[in-house]
Amino acid sequence: MKKILFSLLALCALIAGCGGGGGGNVGSVSSGSSSSSSSSSSSSSSSSSTGNSVVMTVDSGPSGATGQLNIPYVSVTICQPNSTSNCQTIDHVLVDTGSSGLRVLSSVLNSTLASSLSVQTVGSRSLLECAQFADGYTWGSVQLADVRMAGEVASSVPIQIISDPNFSTVPASCQSSGGATLTNEGDLQDLGANGILGVGVSKQDCGTGCVGDPNNGTYYGCATAATCQPSIAPLAKQVTNPVSAFAADNNGVLLQLPSIAATGASSAQGTLTFGIATQTDNAIPGGAQAFPLTYDGLVYSIQTSYKGQSYNSFIDSGSNILYFNDSSITTCSLGGGTWYCPASQQNLSATLSSGSVSSVVNFSLISAQYLNINSSFSAFPSIGAPITGDFSAYFDWGLPFFYGRSVFVGFVGSGNPKGTGPMYIF
Repeated sequence: MKKILFSLLALCALIAGCGGGGGGNVGSVSSGSSSSSSSSSSSSSSSSSTGNSVVMTVDSGPSGATGQLNIPYVSVTICQPNSTSNCQTIDHVLVDTGSSGLRVLSSVLNSTLASSLSVQTVGSRSLLECAQFADGYTWGSVQLADVRMAGEVASSVPIQIISDPNFSTVPASCQSSGGATLTNEGDLQDLGANGILGVGVSKQDCGTGCVGDPNNGTYYGCATAATCQPSIAPLAKQVTNPVSAFAADNNGVLLQLPSIAATGASSAQGTLTFGIATQTDNAIPGGAQAFPLTYDGLVYSIQTSYKGQSYNSFIDSGSNILYFNDSSITTCSLGGGTWYCPASQQNLSATLSSGSVSSVVNFSLISAQYLNINSSFSAFPSIGAPITGDFSAYFDWGLPFFYGRSVFVGFVGSGNPKGTGPMYIF
Protein backbone atom coordinates (compact mmCIF):
# COMPACT_ATOMS: atom_id res chain seq x y z
CA MET A 1 0.00 0.00 0.00
CA LYS A 2 1.36 3.35 -0.97
CA LYS A 3 1.83 5.75 1.89
CA ILE A 4 1.42 9.34 0.72
CA LEU A 5 3.35 11.92 2.71
CA PHE A 6 1.27 15.02 2.64
CA SER A 7 3.28 18.10 3.50
CA LEU A 8 5.17 20.42 1.14
CA LEU A 9 2.00 22.12 -0.02
CA ALA A 10 3.50 25.61 -0.31
CA LEU A 11 2.09 27.74 -3.07
CA CYS A 12 4.61 30.48 -2.40
CA ALA A 13 6.26 31.26 -5.72
CA LEU A 14 7.92 34.20 -7.38
CA ILE A 15 6.30 36.91 -5.29
CA ALA A 16 7.88 39.40 -2.94
CA GLY A 17 8.41 38.00 0.52
CA CYS A 18 8.06 34.37 -0.52
CA GLY A 19 11.33 33.55 -2.23
CA GLY A 20 11.98 32.05 -5.61
CA GLY A 21 11.01 28.71 -7.01
CA GLY A 22 7.49 27.49 -7.54
CA GLY A 23 5.74 25.34 -4.97
CA GLY A 24 7.02 22.99 -2.34
CA ASN A 25 8.90 25.45 -0.16
CA VAL A 26 9.22 23.55 3.07
CA GLY A 27 12.01 25.23 4.92
CA SER A 28 15.40 26.65 4.37
CA VAL A 29 18.87 25.41 4.91
CA SER A 30 22.53 26.24 5.06
CA SER A 31 25.07 24.96 2.61
CA GLY A 32 26.68 22.76 5.23
CA SER A 33 29.43 21.88 2.78
CA SER A 34 32.49 22.40 4.93
CA SER A 35 34.77 19.48 5.63
CA SER A 36 34.83 20.10 9.37
CA SER A 37 33.02 17.80 11.75
CA SER A 38 30.28 20.32 12.42
CA SER A 39 28.62 22.90 10.23
CA SER A 40 27.90 26.32 11.67
CA SER A 41 24.32 27.05 12.59
CA SER A 42 22.79 30.46 12.07
CA SER A 43 21.40 32.25 15.10
CA SER A 44 17.92 32.08 13.59
CA SER A 45 17.92 28.30 13.80
CA SER A 46 19.67 27.99 17.12
CA SER A 47 20.70 24.65 18.56
CA SER A 48 20.10 25.96 22.09
CA SER A 49 18.15 23.39 24.03
CA THR A 50 17.18 21.76 27.29
CA GLY A 51 17.48 18.04 27.90
CA ASN A 52 14.34 17.26 25.89
CA SER A 53 13.56 20.50 24.06
CA VAL A 54 15.06 22.50 21.21
CA VAL A 55 14.42 25.96 19.86
CA MET A 56 12.06 26.04 16.89
CA THR A 57 12.18 29.16 14.74
CA VAL A 58 10.06 30.52 11.91
CA ASP A 59 12.30 32.78 9.85
CA SER A 60 13.14 33.69 6.27
CA GLY A 61 15.51 30.79 5.83
CA PRO A 62 19.25 30.51 5.20
CA SER A 63 21.39 32.00 2.52
CA GLY A 64 20.56 30.35 -0.77
CA ALA A 65 16.89 29.84 0.02
CA THR A 66 15.78 33.00 1.79
CA GLY A 67 12.29 34.43 1.70
CA GLN A 68 10.50 31.41 3.15
CA LEU A 69 6.95 31.60 4.52
CA ASN A 70 5.71 29.94 7.71
CA ILE A 71 8.47 27.34 7.93
CA PRO A 72 9.37 26.00 11.41
CA TYR A 73 13.07 25.15 11.70
CA VAL A 74 15.26 23.29 14.17
CA SER A 75 18.86 22.12 14.19
CA VAL A 76 19.64 18.39 14.09
CA THR A 77 22.97 16.70 14.78
CA ILE A 78 23.80 13.65 12.66
CA CYS A 79 26.63 11.32 13.66
CA GLN A 80 28.33 8.22 12.41
CA PRO A 81 26.72 5.38 14.39
CA ASN A 82 28.33 4.94 17.81
CA SER A 83 30.50 8.04 17.38
CA THR A 84 30.43 11.28 19.34
CA SER A 85 33.17 12.95 17.30
CA ASN A 86 32.26 12.34 13.67
CA CYS A 87 29.15 14.48 13.79
CA GLN A 88 27.63 17.44 11.98
CA THR A 89 24.94 19.84 13.15
CA ILE A 90 22.53 20.74 10.37
CA ASP A 91 20.52 23.92 10.84
CA HIS A 92 17.26 24.96 9.18
CA VAL A 93 15.68 21.53 9.13
CA LEU A 94 11.91 21.67 8.67
CA VAL A 95 9.75 20.28 11.49
CA ASP A 96 6.96 18.30 9.82
CA THR A 97 4.09 16.71 11.74
CA GLY A 98 2.77 15.43 8.41
CA SER A 99 5.50 12.87 7.69
CA SER A 100 7.78 10.51 9.57
CA GLY A 101 11.55 10.22 9.43
CA LEU A 102 14.62 12.38 8.95
CA ARG A 103 15.62 13.38 5.41
CA VAL A 104 18.77 15.38 4.72
CA LEU A 105 20.18 16.81 1.50
CA SER A 106 23.40 15.05 0.55
CA SER A 107 24.84 18.42 -0.46
CA VAL A 108 24.87 19.67 3.14
CA LEU A 109 26.85 16.74 4.56
CA ASN A 110 30.58 17.13 4.93
CA SER A 111 32.69 14.49 3.23
CA THR A 112 33.95 12.92 6.46
CA LEU A 113 30.48 12.20 7.78
CA ALA A 114 29.01 11.27 4.40
CA SER A 115 31.67 8.63 3.76
CA SER A 116 31.14 7.05 7.19
CA LEU A 117 27.42 6.31 6.77
CA SER A 118 26.36 2.99 5.31
CA VAL A 119 23.58 2.31 2.82
CA GLN A 120 20.96 -0.20 3.93
CA THR A 121 20.44 -3.27 1.76
CA VAL A 122 17.61 -5.68 1.09
CA GLY A 123 19.05 -8.89 -0.26
CA SER A 124 21.98 -7.88 -2.41
CA ARG A 125 20.51 -4.54 -3.46
CA SER A 126 20.95 -1.07 -1.98
CA LEU A 127 17.77 0.34 -0.45
CA LEU A 128 16.56 3.60 -1.99
CA GLU A 129 13.47 5.59 -1.16
CA CYS A 130 11.08 7.71 -3.17
CA ALA A 131 9.24 9.88 -0.63
CA GLN A 132 6.27 11.39 -2.45
CA PHE A 133 4.67 14.50 -1.03
CA ALA A 134 1.64 16.40 -2.28
CA ASP A 135 3.54 18.33 -4.92
CA GLY A 136 6.99 16.76 -5.18
CA TYR A 137 9.30 13.93 -4.23
CA THR A 138 12.68 13.27 -2.67
CA TRP A 139 14.82 10.42 -4.00
CA GLY A 140 17.79 9.04 -2.15
CA SER A 141 19.45 6.21 -0.30
CA VAL A 142 18.49 4.90 3.13
CA GLN A 143 21.48 5.05 5.48
CA LEU A 144 22.07 4.45 9.16
CA ALA A 145 23.01 7.33 11.45
CA ASP A 146 22.78 8.45 15.04
CA VAL A 147 20.42 11.41 15.38
CA ARG A 148 20.99 13.77 18.31
CA MET A 149 18.73 16.59 19.50
CA ALA A 150 19.02 18.27 22.90
CA GLY A 151 20.01 15.48 25.30
CA GLU A 152 18.26 12.77 23.26
CA VAL A 153 19.84 10.22 20.93
CA ALA A 154 18.27 7.91 18.36
CA SER A 155 20.97 5.32 17.73
CA SER A 156 21.54 3.78 14.30
CA VAL A 157 18.23 4.80 12.78
CA PRO A 158 17.53 4.75 9.03
CA ILE A 159 17.44 8.22 7.47
CA GLN A 160 17.10 9.30 3.84
CA ILE A 161 20.05 10.98 2.13
CA ILE A 162 18.30 13.08 -0.51
CA SER A 163 19.98 13.20 -3.94
CA ASP A 164 22.72 10.77 -2.98
CA PRO A 165 25.19 11.28 -5.87
CA ASN A 166 25.83 7.54 -6.02
CA PHE A 167 22.21 6.95 -7.07
CA SER A 168 21.31 9.83 -9.36
CA THR A 169 18.96 7.96 -11.71
CA VAL A 170 15.36 8.44 -10.54
CA PRO A 171 12.88 5.73 -11.61
CA ALA A 172 10.05 7.06 -13.76
CA SER A 173 7.49 5.66 -11.31
CA CYS A 174 8.89 7.93 -8.61
CA GLN A 175 8.41 11.07 -10.66
CA SER A 176 4.62 10.97 -10.95
CA SER A 177 1.56 10.22 -8.84
CA GLY A 178 -1.98 9.70 -10.05
CA GLY A 179 -0.94 10.73 -13.56
CA ALA A 180 0.50 14.06 -12.36
CA THR A 181 4.19 14.87 -12.78
CA LEU A 182 5.90 15.72 -9.49
CA THR A 183 8.74 18.16 -8.85
CA ASN A 184 12.11 16.78 -7.83
CA GLU A 185 12.77 18.57 -4.54
CA GLY A 186 16.27 17.21 -4.24
CA ASP A 187 18.21 20.46 -3.98
CA LEU A 188 18.31 23.48 -1.71
CA GLN A 189 16.37 25.76 -4.01
CA ASP A 190 13.48 23.36 -4.58
CA LEU A 191 13.34 21.80 -1.13
CA GLY A 192 13.99 25.05 0.69
CA ALA A 193 15.44 23.13 3.64
CA ASN A 194 18.58 21.33 4.66
CA GLY A 195 16.25 18.50 5.47
CA ILE A 196 12.92 17.43 6.87
CA LEU A 197 12.43 16.18 10.40
CA GLY A 198 9.23 14.12 10.15
CA VAL A 199 7.67 13.84 13.61
CA GLY A 200 4.23 12.66 12.49
CA VAL A 201 2.18 9.99 14.23
CA SER A 202 3.76 6.98 12.47
CA LYS A 203 7.00 5.45 13.70
CA GLN A 204 8.07 4.39 10.20
CA ASP A 205 7.34 6.28 7.02
CA CYS A 206 5.58 3.40 5.26
CA GLY A 207 4.84 0.73 7.85
CA THR A 208 3.50 -2.75 7.23
CA GLY A 209 2.37 -1.84 3.72
CA CYS A 210 6.00 -1.90 2.59
CA VAL A 211 7.02 -5.05 4.42
CA GLY A 212 5.43 -7.60 2.12
CA ASP A 213 4.47 -5.73 -1.05
CA PRO A 214 7.35 -4.70 -3.34
CA ASN A 215 4.97 -2.51 -5.37
CA ASN A 216 4.51 -0.11 -2.49
CA GLY A 217 5.60 2.95 -4.48
CA THR A 218 8.06 4.03 -1.79
CA TYR A 219 11.06 1.69 -1.63
CA TYR A 220 13.38 0.44 -4.37
CA GLY A 221 16.25 -2.02 -4.50
CA CYS A 222 19.14 -0.92 -6.69
CA ALA A 223 21.86 -3.25 -7.96
CA THR A 224 23.43 -0.20 -9.63
CA ALA A 225 22.42 3.44 -9.87
CA ALA A 226 20.54 2.74 -13.10
CA THR A 227 18.96 -0.60 -12.20
CA CYS A 228 16.41 0.09 -9.49
CA GLN A 229 13.29 -1.97 -9.07
CA PRO A 230 10.41 -1.88 -6.55
CA SER A 231 11.36 -3.50 -3.27
CA ILE A 232 9.96 -4.52 0.07
CA ALA A 233 11.39 -2.80 3.15
CA PRO A 234 11.41 -4.47 6.59
CA LEU A 235 10.26 -2.15 9.37
CA ALA A 236 13.76 -2.03 10.86
CA LYS A 237 15.15 -0.66 7.59
CA GLN A 238 12.46 1.91 6.84
CA VAL A 239 13.14 5.61 7.39
CA THR A 240 12.16 6.06 11.03
CA ASN A 241 10.75 8.90 13.11
CA PRO A 242 13.86 9.49 15.25
CA VAL A 243 11.88 10.74 18.26
CA SER A 244 10.17 7.34 18.51
CA ALA A 245 13.66 5.78 18.74
CA PHE A 246 14.85 7.91 21.68
CA ALA A 247 15.53 5.96 24.87
CA ALA A 248 13.08 8.23 26.72
CA ASP A 249 10.61 11.03 25.87
CA ASN A 250 9.64 8.93 22.85
CA ASN A 251 5.83 8.79 22.93
CA GLY A 252 5.20 12.01 21.00
CA VAL A 253 6.15 15.64 20.56
CA LEU A 254 4.93 19.06 21.64
CA LEU A 255 5.10 22.07 19.31
CA GLN A 256 4.70 25.57 20.75
CA LEU A 257 4.74 28.90 18.94
CA PRO A 258 3.68 32.32 20.24
CA SER A 259 0.62 34.25 19.12
CA ILE A 260 1.35 36.88 16.49
CA ALA A 261 -0.69 39.59 14.77
CA ALA A 262 -2.97 38.55 11.94
CA THR A 263 -0.93 40.71 9.57
CA GLY A 264 2.25 38.82 10.39
CA ALA A 265 5.64 39.18 12.01
CA SER A 266 9.23 39.15 10.80
CA SER A 267 9.84 35.87 12.66
CA ALA A 268 8.62 33.74 15.54
CA GLN A 269 10.41 31.54 18.04
CA GLY A 270 9.04 28.63 20.02
CA THR A 271 10.02 25.11 21.03
CA LEU A 272 9.91 21.52 19.89
CA THR A 273 9.71 19.35 22.99
CA PHE A 274 10.11 15.58 23.01
CA GLY A 275 7.73 13.36 24.95
CA ILE A 276 4.20 13.77 26.29
CA ALA A 277 3.77 14.01 30.08
CA THR A 278 7.23 12.52 30.62
CA GLN A 279 8.75 15.65 32.18
CA THR A 280 7.51 18.92 33.67
CA ASP A 281 8.03 20.82 30.41
CA ASN A 282 5.72 18.52 28.42
CA ALA A 283 2.90 18.12 30.94
CA ILE A 284 -0.57 18.15 29.38
CA PRO A 285 -2.43 21.36 30.36
CA GLY A 286 -5.56 20.84 32.41
CA GLY A 287 -7.96 22.07 29.73
CA ALA A 288 -6.40 20.21 26.82
CA GLN A 289 -8.41 17.55 25.00
CA ALA A 290 -7.22 14.45 23.18
CA PHE A 291 -8.41 13.76 19.63
CA PRO A 292 -7.80 10.13 18.57
CA LEU A 293 -6.97 9.82 14.87
CA THR A 294 -8.40 7.40 12.34
CA TYR A 295 -6.56 6.19 9.26
CA ASP A 296 -8.84 6.98 6.32
CA GLY A 297 -6.80 5.26 3.60
CA LEU A 298 -4.77 8.36 2.85
CA VAL A 299 -3.84 10.01 6.16
CA TYR A 300 -4.53 9.81 9.88
CA SER A 301 -7.37 12.28 10.25
CA ILE A 302 -9.92 13.95 12.47
CA GLN A 303 -13.17 15.64 11.46
CA THR A 304 -13.54 19.36 10.78
CA SER A 305 -16.97 20.94 10.50
CA TYR A 306 -16.84 24.24 8.65
CA LYS A 307 -19.87 26.23 7.46
CA GLY A 308 -22.10 23.18 7.64
CA GLN A 309 -19.74 20.88 5.75
CA SER A 310 -17.74 18.02 7.25
CA TYR A 311 -14.19 17.32 6.13
CA ASN A 312 -11.51 14.81 6.98
CA SER A 313 -8.64 16.93 8.21
CA PHE A 314 -5.11 16.89 9.60
CA ILE A 315 -2.84 19.25 11.54
CA ASP A 316 0.41 19.63 9.60
CA SER A 317 3.30 21.92 10.52
CA GLY A 318 4.83 21.17 7.10
CA SER A 319 1.93 22.84 5.29
CA ASN A 320 2.81 26.48 5.51
CA ILE A 321 -0.67 28.00 5.25
CA LEU A 322 -4.30 26.97 5.77
CA TYR A 323 -5.64 24.88 2.88
CA PHE A 324 -9.40 24.43 2.53
CA ASN A 325 -12.17 25.13 0.06
CA ASP A 326 -14.67 27.96 0.48
CA SER A 327 -16.16 29.37 -2.73
CA SER A 328 -17.60 32.36 -0.85
CA ILE A 329 -14.15 33.84 -0.14
CA THR A 330 -12.59 35.99 -2.83
CA THR A 331 -9.42 34.60 -4.38
CA CYS A 332 -6.59 36.20 -6.33
CA SER A 333 -3.63 35.01 -8.35
CA LEU A 334 -0.13 35.63 -7.05
CA GLY A 335 3.02 34.11 -8.48
CA GLY A 336 1.00 31.65 -10.52
CA GLY A 337 -0.92 30.34 -7.50
CA THR A 338 -4.45 30.91 -6.27
CA TRP A 339 -4.79 32.38 -2.78
CA TYR A 340 -7.60 33.69 -0.59
CA CYS A 341 -7.71 37.47 -0.81
CA PRO A 342 -10.77 38.78 1.06
CA ALA A 343 -11.34 42.54 0.97
CA SER A 344 -11.22 42.66 4.77
CA GLN A 345 -10.14 40.33 7.54
CA GLN A 346 -12.45 37.35 7.90
CA ASN A 347 -12.97 36.01 11.43
CA LEU A 348 -14.01 32.40 11.01
CA SER A 349 -14.53 29.29 13.10
CA ALA A 350 -14.64 25.54 12.67
CA THR A 351 -15.25 22.59 14.96
CA LEU A 352 -12.66 19.84 15.19
CA SER A 353 -13.96 16.56 16.52
CA SER A 354 -13.11 12.91 17.10
CA GLY A 355 -15.78 10.66 18.55
CA SER A 356 -17.40 12.50 21.44
CA VAL A 357 -14.58 15.04 21.77
CA SER A 358 -14.88 18.39 20.01
CA SER A 359 -13.36 21.85 20.11
CA VAL A 360 -14.28 25.11 18.40
CA VAL A 361 -11.27 26.65 16.66
CA ASN A 362 -11.43 30.35 15.81
CA PHE A 363 -9.17 31.58 13.03
CA SER A 364 -8.73 34.62 10.83
CA LEU A 365 -8.07 35.03 7.15
CA ILE A 366 -6.51 38.07 5.52
CA SER A 367 -5.65 38.81 1.93
CA ALA A 368 -2.52 37.09 0.62
CA GLN A 369 -1.64 40.51 -0.78
CA TYR A 370 -0.14 41.14 2.67
CA LEU A 371 2.74 38.93 1.52
CA ASN A 372 3.64 41.83 -0.77
CA ILE A 373 2.80 44.55 1.74
CA ASN A 374 4.87 42.97 4.53
CA SER A 375 7.46 41.46 2.24
CA SER A 376 10.12 41.10 4.95
CA PHE A 377 7.85 39.02 7.18
CA SER A 378 8.18 35.22 7.47
CA ALA A 379 5.43 34.40 9.97
CA PHE A 380 1.74 34.75 9.06
CA PRO A 381 -1.10 33.14 11.06
CA SER A 382 -3.91 34.16 8.71
CA ILE A 383 -2.98 33.22 5.14
CA GLY A 384 -4.89 30.55 3.24
CA ALA A 385 -5.61 29.05 -0.14
CA PRO A 386 -7.95 26.55 -1.80
CA ILE A 387 -6.82 22.93 -1.67
CA THR A 388 -6.69 20.79 -4.81
CA GLY A 389 -5.58 17.39 -6.02
CA ASP A 390 -5.76 14.28 -3.84
CA PHE A 391 -6.63 16.42 -0.83
CA SER A 392 -9.36 18.55 -2.39
CA ALA A 393 -11.94 17.11 0.02
CA TYR A 394 -9.76 17.76 3.09
CA PHE A 395 -9.19 20.63 5.49
CA ASP A 396 -5.44 21.06 6.02
CA TRP A 397 -4.63 22.89 9.24
CA GLY A 398 -1.14 24.10 8.35
CA LEU A 399 1.35 26.03 10.45
CA PRO A 400 -1.08 28.92 11.20
CA PHE A 401 -2.93 26.50 13.50
CA PHE A 402 0.15 26.28 15.74
CA TYR A 403 0.52 30.00 16.52
CA GLY A 404 -0.62 30.66 20.08
CA ARG A 405 -1.22 26.97 20.85
CA SER A 406 0.47 24.03 22.49
CA VAL A 407 -0.05 21.11 20.11
CA PHE A 408 0.89 17.55 21.07
CA VAL A 409 1.26 14.74 18.52
CA GLY A 410 0.95 11.27 20.06
CA PHE A 411 2.58 8.43 18.16
CA VAL A 412 0.92 5.23 16.99
CA GLY A 413 1.01 2.59 19.71
CA SER A 414 2.50 4.93 22.33
CA GLY A 415 0.70 5.78 25.53
CA ASN A 416 0.27 8.96 27.55
CA PRO A 417 -2.22 10.01 30.27
CA LYS A 418 -4.85 10.66 27.59
CA GLY A 419 -4.67 7.16 26.13
CA THR A 420 -2.81 5.42 23.34
CA GLY A 421 -1.95 7.16 20.06
CA PRO A 422 -2.23 8.16 17.33
CA MET A 423 -3.75 11.41 18.59
CA TYR A 424 -3.59 15.16 18.68
CA ILE A 425 -3.85 16.95 22.03
CA PHE A 426 -4.56 20.68 22.27
